[in-house]
Amino acid sequence: MDEIKEAFIEESEELFENINSLLLEAEENGSLSKEEMDTLFRDIHTLKGGSGSVGFEKFSKIVHLFESLMDMIRNGAFEATPEIIEFLIDGSDELNNILQKEFSDNLDDDEFEEKYNQFKKQIDSFTKKTTNDLATKNRDKYDTNQKKLIEMNGGEIVDLFEKINKRLNDFNTVGSLSKEEISELFREIHTLKASSQFIGFKFFPKYIHELEEYLDKIRDGFYKYNAKTNKFFKKAIKIAEALIDEELNNNKHEIEHILIDIKKEISKLKQSDDVGFELFDETISTSTDQGFEIFDEDSKNNLGFEIFDETKINNAIKHQSSNDSIEKAQKEEQQSIKKDNLDKPKKDKKSNENKKVTLKNIVSSNSIRVSLDKIDILMNKVGDLVITKSMLFQFAEALEDYSIKNLITERLEVLDRNIRELQESVMGVRMIPMSSVYSKLPKVIRDLSKKLGKNVKFEHYGDTVEIDKLMVESLMDPLTHILRNALDHGIETVEERIKAKKPKEGKITISAAQESGQIIITIEDDGAGINTAKIGAKAVEKNIITQDELERMSHEDIAMLIFSPGLSTASKVTDISGRGVGMDVVMNNINSIGGTIKVYTKEGIGTKFVIILPLTLAILDGLNVKVGDHKFIYPLNMVLESFQPIKEIIKNVVNDGEEILIVRDEFIPVIRLHKFFGIEPKYYDLTKGIVIISKIETSKVAIFVDEFMTQEQIVVKSLEKNFRKVKGISASTIRGDGSVGLILDIANIVEESKKQKVSNGNNGI
Repeated sequence: MDEIKEAFIEESEELFENINSLLLEAEENGSLSKEEMDTLFRDIHTLKGGSGSVGFEKFSKIVHLFESLMDMIRNGAFEATPEIIEFLIDGSDELNNILQKEFSDNLDDDEFEEKYNQFKKQIDSFTKKTTNDLATKNRDKYDTNQKKLIEMNGGEIVDLFEKINKRLNDFNTVGSLSKEEISELFREIHTLKASSQFIGFKFFPKYIHELEEYLDKIRDGFYKYNAKTNKFFKKAIKIAEALIDEELNNNKHEIEHILIDIKKEISKLKQSDDVGFELFDETISTSTDQGFEIFDEDSKNNLGFEIFDETKINNAIKHQSSNDSIEKAQKEEQQSIKKDNLDKPKKDKKSNENKKVTLKNIVSSNSIRVSLDKIDILMNKVGDLVITKSMLFQFAEALEDYSIKNLITERLEVLDRNIRELQESVMGVRMIPMSSVYSKLPKVIRDLSKKLGKNVKFEHYGDTVEIDKLMVESLMDPLTHILRNALDHGIETVEERIKAKKPKEGKITISAAQESGQIIITIEDDGAGINTAKIGAKAVEKNIITQDELERMSHEDIAMLIFSPGLSTASKVTDISGRGVGMDVVMNNINSIGGTIKVYTKEGIGTKFVIILPLTLAILDGLNVKVGDHKFIYPLNMVLESFQPIKEIIKNVVNDGEEILIVRDEFIPVIRLHKFFGIEPKYYDLTKGIVIISKIETSKVAIFVDEFMTQEQIVVKSLEKNFRKVKGISASTIRGDGSVGLILDIANIVEESKKQKVSNGNNGI
C-alpha cells in the first residue's frame, strides 16, 4: 500500500504543478476561460478520486470543498473573480501541505478540522458576496501560510541541520572554528532561513534571522566564538529543529515553551562575562512579542473568515447540486472515452473490452516512474564500463603483435560505440526539461512582488531545453536568490520607474539554451542596474580589494564583486536580502555543479546574469594533454580548434608582457598552462608547442600546452568531495591504467588569470 501511496504522491506533484500554472496564468489575465475551468476541475477531481482510492481520506475530504467551488464556477453560480483565483492559488499550497502531512502520519484530527472549517467558511464568504451582488468587500483576505511543495525543499532543510550539527559537534573535538568555518556556518544558517522562507514558514525564519544576526557579529570580530558560544548554538539549533515542527503543526503552546527554553539558555550565558548575549536576548524577546501576535489572535479573525451560515450557502447554490454535477462530469468523461473507442478500428475492440481506456492507462502504457537512485546506480555501472573499456584500449596498445592488436582494437571500437549509445540512453532518462524548473518560479515572483508592492512581468524561454536532474536541486537556490535580488534591489517602484521614463511594469526574463555541449541560462531585468561605484567603494571598505586594485579593474570585474562573501550595499538588512551572503551562496552552488556565472550591468538600464553549466555531471569526452611531466584532461566540448602557431601570428603587448595570437584578424590572448600551475614545461617557445582555442561566453582564449596525447571518454568524479577544491581543476577521473586524471576547468583558469593580471598591474588576461 505504501508503494501505491508513493506513486500517488508523485502523480500529485504533476497535478499541483498544472493547477498552479493555470491559476497563475488566470491571475495575470484576470479571469478563467471555460477550457481552463474544465481542466482545473478535472485535475482537482483526479486529486480527490485518487487520494480517496489510496486511503488519504482527510485530504480527499478537504479537496472535495475545492472541487465543489470549481463546479459552482463552471456551472455559472458565480464568476472566478481575482479574489477567488488568489484563494485557489494559496489554497493549492495548503492542500499540498495537508497531503504531505497525511502521507507522513503527521496530520492530527484537530488540525485537520480547523483547516477544513477555515476553507469551508472562506467558500461561504464567496457565496455570500454572490447573493449580495458583491456589495461588500471581504475586509480580511485569506491569510495563507503560503507553503511551497515541502517535498521539494524539506530535504534541503534536513541536510542543512545535519551539516550545522556536525560542524558544532566537531568543535568539541578540535576546540575551535576557523574564520572560514565560521563563514561556512553563517552561510548554512542563512540558507536555512532562505529555504524556510521559500517553503512559507513565518516565525521560524525570524528566529533563524536572530541566530544569523548574532553569528554575523562573531564573523565581523565583535564577539569571540568559544566553547560557551558553541554550547549555545547547539542548544539553539535543537530548539530550531523542534520549532519548525511545531510551527508546521501550528502548535501555539509548544512554541511558547520552546521560546521559554531559549530565553533560559540565554539567561545562563548572560551570567558569564561573555558579551553579546544580552543583545541577542533583547532581539529575541522583541521578535517573540511581535511574532506571536498572530498566534494570540482569534484564528477566525486572523484568517478573515466570517461565521459559516448553512442556510445562506444552500440558498446560493440551490439551482444546482455540486455532487450531481460531479457525477455528471464523470459520466461525460466515460461517454467521451466510449466515443473514442467507437471511433477506433474494430480490431482494437477486443483489447478495449479487456482493459478500460482512460488517460491514466494511456500514460501508464507509455511510461513508468523510476526512482532517481536506480538511474544513478545504472549510470555508475555505465561509468564502470567506460573505465574498463579504457583499460582494454591501453592493454591493446601494449600488444606487440600488430595483427592481434588490430583485431582487438576493431572489436573494442564496436564496444566503444555500444557503450556510448548506452550512456546517451541512460543520460536521456536523467535529463528533464527546463519547464520543470521554471514552473516553480512564477509563484516566487508573484508572492515577493506583492510583498514589495512592485508591478513585475515574468517571462521564460527555452522550456524544452533539457538539463541533468542532478543539477536542478543545486540550481533552484541560485535562481531564487537572483530573482529575489532582482525584485528587491533591481526593479524600481512604480513611482521611480515613471520618473525614469520607464514602463510602470518591470520585466524579468529567464531563458535557457544549449550551445557547444553546455547549458546557458540567462536572467535579465530592466531595473536600476548595479551601482558599480558603490560596490567598489564597499569592497575597499571591507578589505576585499585594495584601492589600487579597484582603479585597475574593469566595469565588469567590479560588478563581479557582488559575489564576494559579506559584501552588500543595502542600507537596511531585511528578511529578504541585504546581508551580502545570498550572492556568495549563488556562486558556491553554481561552482559545485561545475558551472560559472557572470554579471553584466548598466546603471539605469538593467542587469543580466549568465550561468554556464556542463551538459552532464557524469561522463564527458576529453583530450589528454601534456605539460612537462604532468598530464591533464581538456574537455572536448571546450575545444574550438587547435594548432601549432607560427611566429608571424604571435605578438607581444608593449609594456604589458601579454602574448596574443592574431588568428583571422581576431586578437586572442594566450594563457600558458605551465605558468598557471607553476610547473616546468617541455617547451617555452610557442611555435614548438600546441595552442587550444576555447570560447568563454563571447571571448576566445588560447591555452598553451606542450603536446596532445589521446582522446577518450571519461567518467567525472568530484575532486572536492574526495580531496579539496583546486584552482583550474573542475573534477577528476580514473584513467585506464588506474591513475587519477585531472579535468581542466577552462573558465576558472581564464578567471583566475584575469585576477592575477589585475594584481600585477594590468587589465588583460
